[in-house]
Amino acid sequence: MNPRTRWLVGIASTAGAFAAAGAGWDAFGEVGPVQYTLAGVTALASGALAYAQSARSGPEAPAHPVPRELPRDIADFTGRSGELDSLARLLSPAGRTGEPLVAAIAGKGGLGKTTLAVRAAQRAAEHYPDGQLFANLRGYDPVPAEPEAVLGHFLRALGTDPREIPDAPHDREQLLRTLTAGRRLLIVLDNANGPGQVRPLLPGTPDVAVIVTSRTPLRTIEGAHSIVLDLLEPDEAVELLGRVAGAHRVADDPEAARRLVTLCGRLPLAVRIAGARLAERPDVPVADLADRLADERGRLDHLEIGDLDVRSTFMISYRGLPDEQQRAFRLLGLFPGADFTAWALAALMDVPTRTAERHLDALVSAQLIDATGPDETGTVRHTFHDLIRALSREQQEAGAATATGRLLGAYLTLAATAEERFQPGEVRKTGSHPRHSVEPRDLDRLLADPVAWFISEQRNLVACVRLAVSGGFWDAAWELTHIGAPFFEMLATWDDWEVSVGLALEAARRSDNGWAEAITLFDTGALRRDLGRLDEALVAYEGARAGYTAAGDEHGLATLLLLEGIVHRNLGDWDRAARLLGEGVVRLGAAGDRRLAAQSMRSLAIVLGGQGRQGEAIPLFQEALAEFQSLGDRRAEAYAWRNLAQAQLEHGEPAASARSFGRSLEMTQGLRDQRGQARALQGLGRVSAAEGAAAAALRRFARARQIAEETHDHVLTRELDRDIAATNRT
Repeated sequence: MNPRTRWLVGIASTAGAFAAAGAGWDAFGEVGPVQYTLAGVTALASGALAYAQSARSGPEAPAHPVPRELPRDIADFTGRSGELDSLARLLSPAGRTGEPLVAAIAGKGGLGKTTLAVRAAQRAAEHYPDGQLFANLRGYDPVPAEPEAVLGHFLRALGTDPREIPDAPHDREQLLRTLTAGRRLLIVLDNANGPGQVRPLLPGTPDVAVIVTSRTPLRTIEGAHSIVLDLLEPDEAVELLGRVAGAHRVADDPEAARRLVTLCGRLPLAVRIAGARLAERPDVPVADLADRLADERGRLDHLEIGDLDVRSTFMISYRGLPDEQQRAFRLLGLFPGADFTAWALAALMDVPTRTAERHLDALVSAQLIDATGPDETGTVRHTFHDLIRALSREQQEAGAATATGRLLGAYLTLAATAEERFQPGEVRKTGSHPRHSVEPRDLDRLLADPVAWFISEQRNLVACVRLAVSGGFWDAAWELTHIGAPFFEMLATWDDWEVSVGLALEAARRSDNGWAEAITLFDTGALRRDLGRLDEALVAYEGARAGYTAAGDEHGLATLLLLEGIVHRNLGDWDRAARLLGEGVVRLGAAGDRRLAAQSMRSLAIVLGGQGRQGEAIPLFQEALAEFQSLGDRRAEAYAWRNLAQAQLEHGEPAASARSFGRSLEMTQGLRDQRGQARALQGLGRVSAAEGAAAAALRRFARARQIAEETHDHVLTRELDRDIAATNRT
């Protein structure tokens, strides 16, 4: 007799005894409620005995227990509608394909994987009438759940006598498959550490569906449907904050609420904790908590309450890493920019790039960093979630300054090589910060297109200049700025250039390095000149002259002749410009700087053209052009073609001018030099206007003006307005 049958027979026997006693009471004339109660008990006894007899006979008894183990759903669940819809389709009868179903939900800690799995399972429970099983695999605990222990729990929940559960793990797996065959069951396996922990728990029958949550994507499980969670959308994060803290708190200061969830990184756990802190302290304004979180150094301290703790959630993943990958994680916190690559980690760790790549892959798998795709050079970039970066910076080690120096040295190596390839033949001014070697394979791959590399790393370079100043690496700060100047200029990224030269000046002055200050003032003057602030440019050049004179830098003084000559040319002071540029040609040539000597020659030719002496200007342009071609400086060559074209147009040679402007346009397009393209288009428009093709001229002027506006080139914009007005008058 099984336990259920024994229980029912016991009820029947007891009820029968009460019925007999009731008959005796009735003899004393006690007619009333007790009689009816005893009559009910007698009926219960009869029914129970009949049920027990049928249970003993077998056909009507339930074949197995129906486990209902799902945790409760949370009332303030927010967002994830797309993921819920996907899971609902997978788990519905219409979505079943006759193959075993495994839905694998992955994502970093704190994203709400468990709450999503539980909600989806609760909603789908009606499709699985034979029960729902749940197990927390504790995959990242110091002692994770063993698959055989979980199998034992499942077998007991499915009705197996504990004495009949086999000891061998393989036998337990087989018994689970036997017991689940033909049953419509839903199994939730929460917090798995990888496929090895999950595979033994998969029944493998088409009637059983499995939902797994893990920080690591389980793509190697055959047939698994992968759902990778991302952060909440901004509106969803604000909604969750309001549900926990109270909708009125959000409504009272929506701007502060949005700032708060941004500082929480839109991580559901962090938003929930922030909401709970606000709910606990109704007197604390939302803006006050946001202000506290604004300081990254103490941010994680404010994101814990009760048993909820963002730091501990991330530390689980960190502690699960091998020692070298933990070190990689710590050192990446030193990186100053928004995203990073393997070669940067290689410099921080002082290891080969391939080793750094393996560490990055492991950190991605652990959901501690994210891969964001290839950049302009085809290099995969990675980034931190803001709160995980804060954790990394908390874990810094004693060698942080040395690692930072290596990182800055690697950026100097790459930036200097990029500039050399972009602007060959330049005589460079360098500081004393040690270069860190970069593997030749990386140099060739990353700098195949120097401009592409600079575009990918521009913001990081500025961040490195800031890091260098904060860390006292003075020479690295001004030299990175000086190396980046031609790229900033060509790409017209004025704001980044402005920030960089400001930091470089601070570094030079704090280190009391007058020569470095002169170099940075030289770059500052170039920036002011390009922005059309010519008087400020001359002031900066005067400061540079004082520094170069004190340092005895004759080459630096010669370069000032070129730049001051250009400013006076732009001011329309032709005679002074010609004198300065002519002297620059001689002195730069004597210093062995062929490139800047040719630049001075080109600028002098522009002055001669401005004076109406095109016959003298054209041979100088051609000589400068030949020198740039000899040096391999394609950008300077492209500009020389444009200058030659203008002189040819003014000399009455429109056909030759059109060819030269066309060559300049072609080369600047190849260099991705937008300002150069705009100037070439302006020239082609002028050729069209001179030939009477007003419509073609206006089209070219309009395109050039669009580029000038996009690059904030106000000088060129004003010139084009005059060109357009003149063409419309003809």
